[in-house]
Amino acid sequence: MIAQKTRYALRSLLFLAEEQGNGPTQLSRIAETQRVPPKYLELIMLDLKKAGLVKSARGPKGGYVLSRRPEEISFGEIVRTMEGPIALVSCASVNFYAPCGDCHDEATCAIRRAFSILRDQSTAVLDGISLAEAGQWEDRLAAPN
Repeated sequence: MIAQKTRYALRSLLFLAEEQGNGPTQLSRIAETQRVPPKYLELIMLDLKKAGLVKSARGPKGGYVLSRRPEEISFGEIVRTMEGPIALVSCASVNFYAPCGDCHDEATCAIRRAFSILRDQSTAVLDGISLAEAGQWEDRLAAPN
């Protein structure tokens, strides 16, 4: 399961995608609308800024904006920023590989192979979902029947 911090990051970025084109959004507004504790959101936004997903502006009209178009930011990028590797075992990770040390032959290890397949499929799905697409899902769900 992903951490609550990652869920807050996804929620906040979806909100910024919705606000795209309206100028910077103040942290207090993001925190209030997305029900994220403001002090915790500050730390999350700092991580997102370091990763190049958001930009900030200071001052009374300051706040946060996405650093790229919502179509260019994927759930996969956000999850990797907040959680680290998507692989569930270190020996199946592409970017954070480490030997697990408990198999006899990594090349033929069934556990590694299974989790490598899972990693590839999970990564493909998450990288294929942009903030723009996910935002449309929410719009459709919120629309009256």
